[in-house]
Amino acid sequence: MRREHLLRIGLVFVLLLLGWLSWQWSHVVTPDPATTTEVQAFRAWFWERRNLDLLAQAGLLFVGALGIAALMPEYDEDPL
Repeated sequence: MRREHLLRIGLVFVLLLLGWLSWQWSHVVTPDPATTTEVQAFRAWFWERRNLDLLAQAGLLFVGALGIAALMPEYDEDPL
């Protein structure tokens, strides 16, 4: 039991270390300045048009509700 406990702790530690290293590695790449300004311009444009933002959020909410409804089992109208 003690050995299994140590193995689990070691596995968790290794997984955390791998996650941290992959996170550090993913942040090493510097983005292209042209892409960064394009993304910032889109963000500013999208933020200024709040109606479009709210419409996109409502659409995502509706699609999520439909996805949950599709996963739920159907029930019979007549329980008898």
